[in-house]
Amino acid sequence: MKIGIISDTHDHHANILKAIDIFNKEQVQYILHAGDIGSRYAANAFGKVSGAKFIAVYGNNDGEKDMLKQVIETFGGEIHKDPYQGQIEDKKIFITHKPAVADMAAESGKYDLVVYGHTHFRDIRTEGKTLVINPGESTDWASGKGRIVILETENSEITEFEL
Repeated sequence: MKIGIISDTHDHHANILKAIDIFNKEQVQYILHAGDIGSRYAANAFGKVSGAKFIAVYGNNDGEKDMLKQVIETFGGEIHKDPYQGQIEDKKIFITHKPAVADMAAESGKYDLVVYGHTHFRDIRTEGKTLVINPGESTDWASGKGRIVILETENSEITEFEL
């Protein structure tokens, strides 16, 4: 199964569309968004990924929470208060926007996958049995490069894409 991982879109419309194109071409089954989506227009774009379940947490810059929730739910997606704990197939996942919370979750050893954002910089590492992924920003404001990650759960293969 393929999981698309994205964070810190901040209404960067051009890069959101590039990410959606990649998610569609790669036929991801899930998209995990680690916060700071931006507006309802940015959120609505994720409904155009065919066959993928969208799961997100609110970031510190997501101001219109009720509107984001309403838009995301119209295409069958979910957005949650930070943090989110769940399961995809046999993988226990944890999604947060906050780096310190991600570190605590990874150190707990309870999760197979911890996804976080906020820093705008890539961080992919293993803590014990836990894979930790911050794909970096999908904008290009801080790092100069927008990025997303696709995780193949069968073999834990990680593919990074520059937007």
